[in-house]
Amino acid sequence: MSAEKKKQLSVLGLIVALVVVMFGSLLFVGAVAGWFDDPKVTLDAEYICEGECSGEFMELSAADYDKLVAGRKSFVVFVDQGGCTTADRLRGYVRDFATSHGVRVYRMMFEEMKETSLHSEVKYYPSVVVVDKGAVRAYLRADSDEDAEMYNDYGVFEGWMEKYL
Repeated sequence: MSAEKKKQLSVLGLIVALVVVMFGSLLFVGAVAGWFDDPKVTLDAEYICEGECSGEFMELSAADYDKLVAGRKSFVVFVDQGGCTTADRLRGYVRDFATSHGVRVYRMMFEEMKETSLHSEVKYYPSVVVVDKGAVRAYLRADSDEDAEMYNDYGVFEGWMEKYL
């Protein structure tokens, strides 16, 4: 192979390496900036507080849930059950989040939830469900070790909610 041919291959190799490095850098910057993340859920206007938000729940029946889903609404549901210490703690976290972030949250009792399509996904209580345009986008799994921190640390719960809202 001639010296001129080696020189051309070396220049071509440097150009290819430069393109790969630049493309990789662009992908890295995009990943850090969140270009590839799922977009956040935009709650419907009736679930955003104007001014002070009390953090009190709006009660939700199975029939009303089905209407909201059919209407492609975006909202948050706290699946509750009385007498459960984990539900008590999570109920407080949801109220604190609702108050500090100016959102209105529905509360549905677990027995009532069993009468909805939501029961095909949420099997245990307590849970928090983020519904986006009538479809479940995310929910906490009470039976999952991965979600355990959200049930025991408000800061982690808040971060989980902020990831979706």
